[in-house]
Amino acid sequence: MHTIHHPSAPLPLSLLTTPPFLSHGVLHFPVSYMRGGTSTGVIIWGPHLAPLADVKEEILRKIMGVPDEGELKGNRQITGLGRGPATSNKVFIIEPADGSQADFNSTLAQLAAEKSAIDWSVNCGNMSAAIPLFLLNNGLVTAGNPLTHIRVFNTNTGVVTDCRVPTPDGLPTIPADTAIPGVYGRFPGVELSLRDPVGSKTGQLLPTGQVRDTFDGIEVSCVDVAVPMVIIRADAVGMRGDESVASLNAHAPLKERLRSIWVQAGLAMQLKKKGISMTADELASSETVPKVCLVSSPTQGGHISVRYFTPQESHASLAVTGGCCLATACLIPGTTAHEVATSLEPLSANNAQCEVSMENPAGILRARVFGRRLADGGFAFPWVAYERNAQLYLDGHFRIHQPSARLVEQVTAMT
Repeated sequence: MHTIHHPSAPLPLSLLTTPPFLSHGVLHFPVSYMRGGTSTGVIIWGPHLAPLADVKEEILRKIMGVPDEGELKGNRQITGLGRGPATSNKVFIIEPADGSQADFNSTLAQLAAEKSAIDWSVNCGNMSAAIPLFLLNNGLVTAGNPLTHIRVFNTNTGVVTDCRVPTPDGLPTIPADTAIPGVYGRFPGVELSLRDPVGSKTGQLLPTGQVRDTFDGIEVSCVDVAVPMVIIRADAVGMRGDESVASLNAHAPLKERLRSIWVQAGLAMQLKKKGISMTADELASSETVPKVCLVSSPTQGGHISVRYFTPQESHASLAVTGGCCLATACLIPGTTAHEVATSLEPLSANNAQCEVSMENPAGILRARVFGRRLADGGFAFPWVAYERNAQLYLDGHFRIHQPSARLVEQVTAMT
């Protein structure tokens, strides 16, 4: 068993004990700079940010080095901790939950290098792997023996993730013994199970009501498990499916073709932003939804091969939320993924666990799908699990120079 520290309980000496403060006109804001899976970013303790809710986006932009407003083409984020691609522009805000369905809440702010706009609509399965490490490191969870189980509710998607980490002898240290594709070396391992992941953004497994749709003459499957995704056979758009990430990102005609398809698919799925249906222009410029993947036959012993798009860029590997969605789609007869996947047993009327191996540019990602076929021909997928590793780069205070007068006023009011 483990113990959750309530906000009123004294915390051990950690980053959390030093709130934001001003010194000589510079705002010092506490952050943990971390990696989760193949994503990097920052984790912030929510109670530090809560009194500054009105200016929180200014704080996040400064920390990650993105424009204060509008767009800044070619921005390299040299003034912040972001690294360019979407996979390295993530900020998680962690705060205590009431304990009824989760121990902690997580809220993801997805930033983009050239844009001031922040997307609050999605989760990140990779970066989520850093959360248990953050909690243990800051004494917010007392380690169990031999495992620590932490329930995290993601406010962006409404999905609960069950995190299980090995903590031998009840010590708050996860052994650095887990390797994953796309990350060199072994680091602390985390198993994450997405509870009730179906319909994360649309409320439906098949948001268009069909296993296949046709856009621009191309058959696709639109599936929503952990994240809404458009699944396309690689050969349907003239690809082999084994292309390098660099060649895909340099293939302008392909990217334009995919953009046309995902915009139409997003409209058909009725994707929303802040509760309002997204327009074609919003979908065309979206950095987060819907995801897109090109699938082809496996060649390395997996069940399917994939090239994944975020959607604007080809991903260096395969995001785990996208992997969970694709793995589930492989088990649904009639989808483009099911058509391409090999050596997978069909689901029965009884709950069963199925491991799906997905080949990608970084190696093979494996997801465990727990599901069954329903009497009406539909499917139930109570959870999908995957394994990642995580790393704490450093704890410290990010210096925000020239904070706005409003930000200075609100920080001053805290003290």
